[in-house]
Amino acid sequence: MSQTQKITVAPAITGELDINHALHILPQSFQPWRPTILSYTASLFSTVVGFPLDSIKTRMQTHPFNGIYDCFRKTVKHEGLKGLFRGVTAPLLSTSFSKSLGVSIYTAAKPYSAMLQDFTIKPIPTNESDSHRKQNLILAINNAPISFASGFAAGAGTSLFACPFEFTKLFQQLYILMQGELNLNPRRMPKTTFQVARQIRKYEGILGLYSGYKFHLLRDAFGSGLYFSVYETSKILIEGFSGPDGKIAGTNIPMGTLSITVAGAMSGIFSWMLVFPIDTVKSLTQRDIVSNIVRELARKPPKPLLVRKLTFPTRKMYRGLSVSVTRSVITSVAFFSCFEYLMKYIA
Repeated sequence: MSQTQKITVAPAITGELDINHALHILPQSFQPWRPTILSYTASLFSTVVGFPLDSIKTRMQTHPFNGIYDCFRKTVKHEGLKGLFRGVTAPLLSTSFSKSLGVSIYTAAKPYSAMLQDFTIKPIPTNESDSHRKQNLILAINNAPISFASGFAAGAGTSLFACPFEFTKLFQQLYILMQGELNLNPRRMPKTTFQVARQIRKYEGILGLYSGYKFHLLRDAFGSGLYFSVYETSKILIEGFSGPDGKIAGTNIPMGTLSITVAGAMSGIFSWMLVFPIDTVKSLTQRDIVSNIVRELARKPPKPLLVRKLTFPTRKMYRGLSVSVTRSVITSVAFFSCFEYLMKYIA
Protein backbone atom coordinates (compact mmCIF):
# COMPACT_ATOMS: atom_id res chain seq x y z
CA MET A 1 0.00 0.00 0.00
CA SER A 2 1.36 3.42 -0.90
CA GLN A 3 2.16 5.85 1.86
CA THR A 4 -0.53 8.44 2.57
CA GLN A 5 0.38 12.06 3.10
CA LYS A 6 -1.93 14.82 4.35
CA ILE A 7 -1.88 17.95 2.23
CA THR A 8 -3.44 20.93 3.97
CA VAL A 9 -2.11 24.31 2.99
CA ALA A 10 0.10 26.01 0.42
CA PRO A 11 2.69 28.63 1.40
CA ALA A 12 1.16 32.11 1.53
CA ILE A 13 1.34 33.42 -2.09
CA THR A 14 5.13 33.62 -2.18
CA GLY A 15 7.30 32.02 -4.81
CA GLU A 16 10.45 30.07 -4.06
CA LEU A 17 13.51 32.12 -3.19
CA ASP A 18 16.38 31.60 -5.63
CA ILE A 19 19.28 32.45 -3.30
CA ASN A 20 21.89 31.67 -5.97
CA HIS A 21 20.48 34.36 -8.25
CA ALA A 22 19.44 36.91 -5.62
CA LEU A 23 19.75 40.49 -6.86
CA HIS A 24 19.96 41.88 -3.34
CA ILE A 25 20.10 40.51 0.19
CA LEU A 26 18.29 42.50 2.87
CA PRO A 27 20.05 43.12 6.20
CA GLN A 28 19.35 40.48 8.83
CA SER A 29 17.30 42.93 10.91
CA PHE A 30 14.90 43.36 7.96
CA GLN A 31 14.40 39.65 7.28
CA PRO A 32 11.28 39.24 9.48
CA TRP A 33 9.68 42.11 7.54
CA ARG A 34 10.74 40.94 4.09
CA PRO A 35 7.22 40.08 2.79
CA THR A 36 5.88 43.39 4.16
CA ILE A 37 8.63 45.49 2.56
CA LEU A 38 8.41 43.74 -0.81
CA SER A 39 4.61 43.79 -0.92
CA TYR A 40 4.70 47.55 -0.22
CA THR A 41 7.05 48.05 -3.16
CA ALA A 42 4.86 45.92 -5.44
CA SER A 43 1.76 47.80 -4.32
CA LEU A 44 3.29 51.20 -5.12
CA PHE A 45 3.83 49.97 -8.67
CA SER A 46 0.34 48.48 -9.09
CA THR A 47 -1.38 51.54 -7.54
CA VAL A 48 0.16 53.96 -10.03
CA VAL A 49 -0.63 51.64 -12.94
CA GLY A 50 -4.30 51.26 -12.02
CA PHE A 51 -5.20 54.65 -10.55
CA PRO A 52 -6.61 56.36 -13.69
CA LEU A 53 -9.12 53.52 -14.09
CA ASP A 54 -10.01 53.72 -10.40
CA SER A 55 -10.74 57.42 -10.83
CA ILE A 56 -13.01 56.72 -13.80
CA LYS A 57 -14.77 53.94 -11.86
CA THR A 58 -15.61 56.25 -8.94
CA ARG A 59 -16.88 59.00 -11.24
CA MET A 60 -19.10 56.57 -13.15
CA GLN A 61 -20.54 55.13 -9.93
CA THR A 62 -21.59 58.53 -8.65
CA HIS A 63 -22.33 60.62 -11.77
CA PRO A 64 -24.31 59.89 -14.98
CA PHE A 65 -21.61 59.58 -17.65
CA ASN A 66 -22.46 57.82 -20.92
CA GLY A 67 -19.85 55.10 -20.63
CA ILE A 68 -16.12 54.81 -20.00
CA TYR A 69 -14.99 56.88 -22.99
CA ASP A 70 -17.42 59.70 -22.18
CA CYS A 71 -16.10 59.84 -18.60
CA PHE A 72 -12.48 59.74 -19.79
CA ARG A 73 -13.04 62.41 -22.47
CA LYS A 74 -14.84 64.86 -20.17
CA THR A 75 -12.35 64.38 -17.36
CA VAL A 76 -9.37 65.08 -19.62
CA LYS A 77 -11.19 67.99 -21.31
CA HIS A 78 -12.08 69.81 -18.08
CA GLU A 79 -9.22 68.73 -15.79
CA GLY A 80 -6.42 67.57 -18.06
CA LEU A 81 -4.59 64.27 -17.68
CA LYS A 82 -3.80 65.21 -14.09
CA GLY A 83 -7.52 64.85 -13.37
CA LEU A 84 -7.15 61.09 -13.82
CA PHE A 85 -4.56 61.11 -11.03
CA ARG A 86 -6.44 63.48 -8.71
CA GLY A 87 -6.25 62.10 -5.19
CA VAL A 88 -3.42 59.67 -5.98
CA THR A 89 -1.39 60.76 -2.94
CA ALA A 90 -3.76 59.15 -0.43
CA PRO A 91 -3.81 55.70 -2.06
CA LEU A 92 -0.05 55.78 -2.67
CA LEU A 93 0.26 56.02 1.10
CA SER A 94 -2.78 54.06 2.21
CA THR A 95 -3.29 51.42 -0.49
CA SER A 96 0.36 50.47 -0.54
CA PHE A 97 0.56 50.30 3.24
CA SER A 98 -2.80 48.51 3.43
CA LYS A 99 -1.69 45.94 0.87
CA SER A 100 1.57 45.26 2.69
CA LEU A 101 -0.30 45.12 6.00
CA GLY A 102 -2.83 42.77 4.42
CA VAL A 103 -0.09 40.47 3.14
CA SER A 104 1.48 40.45 6.61
CA ILE A 105 -1.82 39.63 8.33
CA TYR A 106 -2.62 37.03 5.68
CA THR A 107 0.76 35.34 6.03
CA ALA A 108 0.51 35.35 9.83
CA ALA A 109 -3.13 34.17 9.89
CA LYS A 110 -2.77 31.30 7.45
CA PRO A 111 -1.15 28.76 9.82
CA TYR A 112 -3.89 29.45 12.40
CA SER A 113 -6.60 29.10 9.76
CA ALA A 114 -5.05 25.78 8.75
CA MET A 115 -5.34 24.55 12.34
CA LEU A 116 -9.10 25.05 12.15
CA GLN A 117 -9.29 22.19 9.64
CA ASP A 118 -8.95 19.76 12.54
CA PHE A 119 -12.19 21.14 14.01
CA THR A 120 -14.18 21.76 10.81
CA ILE A 121 -13.81 20.14 7.38
CA LYS A 122 -11.09 17.52 7.43
CA PRO A 123 -8.46 17.91 4.68
CA ILE A 124 -8.45 15.42 1.83
CA PRO A 125 -5.42 13.08 2.00
CA THR A 126 -3.33 12.23 -1.02
CA ASN A 127 -1.08 9.33 -1.96
CA GLU A 128 2.52 9.62 -3.04
CA SER A 129 1.59 7.59 -6.12
CA ASP A 130 -0.95 10.21 -7.22
CA SER A 131 -0.10 12.22 -10.31
CA HIS A 132 1.29 15.74 -9.99
CA ARG A 133 -1.97 17.12 -11.39
CA LYS A 134 -4.11 15.23 -8.85
CA GLN A 135 -1.90 16.28 -5.95
CA ASN A 136 -2.25 19.92 -6.98
CA LEU A 137 -6.02 19.52 -7.32
CA ILE A 138 -6.29 18.15 -3.77
CA LEU A 139 -3.94 20.86 -2.49
CA ALA A 140 -6.13 23.53 -4.12
CA ILE A 141 -9.29 22.09 -2.54
CA ASN A 142 -7.70 21.87 0.91
CA ASN A 143 -6.11 25.29 0.64
CA ALA A 144 -9.10 27.31 -0.67
CA PRO A 145 -11.11 27.71 2.59
CA ILE A 146 -7.92 28.38 4.57
CA SER A 147 -6.88 31.03 2.09
CA PHE A 148 -10.33 32.64 2.13
CA ALA A 149 -10.48 32.78 5.94
CA SER A 150 -6.99 34.29 6.15
CA GLY A 151 -7.81 36.82 3.42
CA PHE A 152 -11.08 37.72 5.18
CA ALA A 153 -9.13 38.49 8.37
CA ALA A 154 -6.57 40.52 6.41
CA GLY A 155 -9.27 42.60 4.70
CA ALA A 156 -11.13 43.26 7.94
CA GLY A 157 -7.92 44.29 9.68
CA THR A 158 -6.70 46.66 6.98
CA SER A 159 -10.11 48.34 6.55
CA LEU A 160 -9.62 50.21 9.84
CA PHE A 161 -6.58 51.93 8.37
CA ALA A 162 -7.73 52.22 4.76
CA CYS A 163 -11.21 53.73 5.16
CA PRO A 164 -10.20 57.34 6.04
CA PHE A 165 -7.65 57.47 3.22
CA GLU A 166 -10.07 56.04 0.68
CA PHE A 167 -12.72 58.56 1.72
CA THR A 168 -10.31 61.48 1.22
CA LYS A 169 -9.38 60.07 -2.20
CA LEU A 170 -13.05 59.85 -3.18
CA PHE A 171 -13.60 63.42 -1.92
CA GLN A 172 -10.83 64.73 -4.17
CA GLN A 173 -12.20 62.83 -7.16
CA LEU A 174 -15.76 64.11 -6.68
CA TYR A 175 -15.51 67.70 -5.51
CA ILE A 176 -14.34 68.90 -8.93
CA LEU A 177 -17.56 67.53 -10.45
CA MET A 178 -19.70 69.20 -7.76
CA GLN A 179 -17.77 72.46 -7.87
CA GLY A 180 -19.24 73.40 -11.24
CA GLU A 181 -22.77 72.41 -10.20
CA LEU A 182 -22.66 74.73 -7.16
CA ASN A 183 -20.63 77.57 -8.75
CA LEU A 184 -18.10 77.29 -5.94
CA ASN A 185 -14.94 79.39 -5.97
CA PRO A 186 -12.03 76.95 -6.51
CA ARG A 187 -10.02 78.84 -3.87
CA ARG A 188 -12.42 77.59 -1.21
CA MET A 189 -11.80 73.96 -2.08
CA PRO A 190 -9.22 71.85 -0.18
CA LYS A 191 -6.25 70.91 -2.33
CA THR A 192 -4.18 68.39 -0.39
CA THR A 193 -5.06 65.11 1.30
CA PHE A 194 -4.47 66.74 4.71
CA GLN A 195 -6.73 69.70 3.85
CA VAL A 196 -9.47 67.32 2.70
CA ALA A 197 -9.22 65.30 5.93
CA ARG A 198 -9.40 68.53 7.94
CA GLN A 199 -12.55 69.65 6.10
CA ILE A 200 -14.22 66.29 6.68
CA ARG A 201 -13.34 66.43 10.39
CA LYS A 202 -14.58 70.03 10.61
CA TYR A 203 -18.04 69.25 9.26
CA GLU A 204 -18.51 65.60 10.26
CA GLY A 205 -16.22 65.12 13.25
CA ILE A 206 -13.37 62.64 13.47
CA LEU A 207 -15.76 59.73 12.85
CA GLY A 208 -16.72 61.41 9.58
CA LEU A 209 -13.52 59.95 8.15
CA TYR A 210 -15.18 56.56 8.65
CA SER A 211 -18.37 57.43 6.77
CA GLY A 212 -19.72 54.29 5.11
CA TYR A 213 -17.33 52.12 7.14
CA LYS A 214 -19.71 49.18 7.54
CA PHE A 215 -19.87 48.84 3.76
CA HIS A 216 -16.12 49.35 3.49
CA LEU A 217 -15.55 46.58 6.06
CA LEU A 218 -17.81 44.13 4.22
CA ARG A 219 -16.25 44.95 0.86
CA ASP A 220 -12.66 44.61 2.06
CA ALA A 221 -13.23 41.47 4.14
CA PHE A 222 -15.06 39.48 1.46
CA GLY A 223 -13.04 41.05 -1.36
CA SER A 224 -9.72 40.21 0.26
CA GLY A 225 -10.87 36.67 1.04
CA LEU A 226 -11.75 36.14 -2.61
CA TYR A 227 -8.65 37.99 -3.82
CA PHE A 228 -6.20 35.68 -2.08
CA SER A 229 -8.16 32.44 -2.33
CA VAL A 230 -8.90 32.76 -6.05
CA TYR A 231 -5.27 33.68 -6.74
CA GLU A 232 -3.80 30.77 -4.82
CA THR A 233 -6.37 28.24 -6.04
CA SER A 234 -5.93 29.25 -9.69
CA LYS A 235 -2.14 29.27 -9.41
CA ILE A 236 -2.01 25.81 -7.80
CA LEU A 237 -4.39 24.32 -10.40
CA ILE A 238 -2.51 25.82 -13.36
CA GLU A 239 0.86 24.67 -12.04
CA GLY A 240 -0.56 21.14 -11.86
CA PHE A 241 -0.23 21.06 -15.67
CA SER A 242 3.50 21.83 -15.65
CA GLY A 243 6.08 19.29 -16.69
CA PRO A 244 8.81 17.86 -14.43
CA ASP A 245 11.04 20.82 -15.37
CA GLY A 246 8.43 23.34 -14.22
CA LYS A 247 7.76 24.57 -17.76
CA ILE A 248 4.74 24.52 -20.04
CA ALA A 249 4.72 21.16 -21.82
CA GLY A 250 6.58 21.30 -25.14
CA THR A 251 7.99 24.81 -24.56
CA ASN A 252 10.76 26.58 -22.69
CA ILE A 253 8.29 28.98 -21.05
CA PRO A 254 8.30 28.70 -17.24
CA MET A 255 4.86 27.71 -15.95
CA GLY A 256 5.29 30.21 -13.11
CA THR A 257 5.01 33.16 -15.49
CA LEU A 258 1.73 31.89 -16.94
CA SER A 259 0.26 30.81 -13.61
CA ILE A 260 0.98 34.15 -11.91
CA THR A 261 -0.48 36.16 -14.80
CA VAL A 262 -3.64 34.09 -15.22
CA ALA A 263 -4.20 33.64 -11.47
CA GLY A 264 -3.69 37.37 -10.89
CA ALA A 265 -6.24 38.19 -13.59
CA MET A 266 -8.75 35.67 -12.20
CA SER A 267 -8.42 37.06 -8.68
CA GLY A 268 -8.97 40.58 -9.97
CA ILE A 269 -12.09 39.59 -11.91
CA PHE A 270 -13.88 37.49 -9.30
CA SER A 271 -13.01 39.56 -6.23
CA TRP A 272 -14.45 42.71 -7.78
CA MET A 273 -17.45 41.22 -9.57
CA LEU A 274 -18.83 39.76 -6.35
CA VAL A 275 -18.25 42.75 -4.06
CA PHE A 276 -18.94 45.53 -6.59
CA PRO A 277 -22.55 46.19 -5.41
CA ILE A 278 -21.21 46.71 -1.87
CA ASP A 279 -18.60 49.12 -3.23
CA THR A 280 -21.31 51.05 -5.08
CA VAL A 281 -23.40 51.48 -1.91
CA LYS A 282 -20.26 52.59 -0.07
CA SER A 283 -19.40 55.14 -2.78
CA LEU A 284 -22.94 56.54 -2.84
CA THR A 285 -23.02 56.82 0.96
CA GLN A 286 -19.73 58.70 0.93
CA ARG A 287 -20.81 60.80 -2.05
CA ASP A 288 -23.78 62.10 -0.04
CA ILE A 289 -21.41 63.19 2.74
CA VAL A 290 -19.06 64.86 0.24
CA SER A 291 -22.00 66.62 -1.41
CA ASN A 292 -23.13 68.16 1.87
CA ILE A 293 -19.62 69.28 2.81
CA VAL A 294 -19.22 70.95 -0.59
CA ARG A 295 -22.66 72.55 -0.23
CA GLU A 296 -21.65 74.00 3.13
CA LEU A 297 -18.45 75.35 1.59
CA ALA A 298 -20.70 77.00 -1.01
CA ARG A 299 -22.82 78.38 1.88
CA LYS A 300 -25.84 76.35 0.81
CA PRO A 301 -28.02 74.23 3.12
CA PRO A 302 -27.13 70.52 3.29
CA LYS A 303 -29.55 67.92 1.97
CA PRO A 304 -31.04 65.17 4.16
CA LEU A 305 -28.84 62.09 4.05
CA LEU A 306 -30.35 58.93 2.61
CA VAL A 307 -30.07 55.80 4.72
CA ARG A 308 -28.58 53.39 2.21
CA LYS A 309 -28.89 49.65 2.67
CA LEU A 310 -27.58 46.59 0.91
CA THR A 311 -30.27 45.17 -1.36
CA PHE A 312 -30.41 42.54 -4.06
CA PRO A 313 -28.02 43.80 -6.77
CA THR A 314 -29.61 45.69 -9.65
CA ARG A 315 -28.11 46.71 -12.96
CA LYS A 316 -27.70 50.27 -11.68
CA MET A 317 -25.42 49.01 -8.89
CA TYR A 318 -23.00 47.70 -11.52
CA ARG A 319 -22.35 51.08 -13.18
CA GLY A 320 -18.62 51.27 -13.82
CA LEU A 321 -18.13 47.50 -13.42
CA SER A 322 -16.28 47.03 -16.70
CA VAL A 323 -13.69 49.70 -15.95
CA SER A 324 -13.40 48.47 -12.38
CA VAL A 325 -12.78 44.87 -13.43
CA THR A 326 -10.27 46.04 -16.05
CA ARG A 327 -8.46 48.08 -13.40
CA SER A 328 -8.58 45.18 -10.95
CA VAL A 329 -7.13 42.76 -13.51
CA ILE A 330 -4.31 45.15 -14.40
CA THR A 331 -3.43 45.97 -10.79
CA SER A 332 -3.70 42.35 -9.63
CA VAL A 333 -1.43 41.05 -12.39
CA ALA A 334 0.99 43.93 -11.77
CA PHE A 335 1.01 43.36 -8.00
CA PHE A 336 1.38 39.59 -7.97
CA SER A 337 3.94 39.56 -10.80
CA CYS A 338 6.06 42.21 -9.11
CA PHE A 339 5.66 40.70 -5.63
CA GLU A 340 6.49 37.14 -6.66
CA TYR A 341 9.49 38.38 -8.66
CA LEU A 342 10.80 40.34 -5.68
CA MET A 343 10.19 37.41 -3.32
CA LYS A 344 12.20 35.20 -5.66
CA TYR A 345 15.17 37.50 -6.22
CA ILE A 346 15.37 39.71 -3.10
CA ALA A 347 16.68 37.53 -0.28
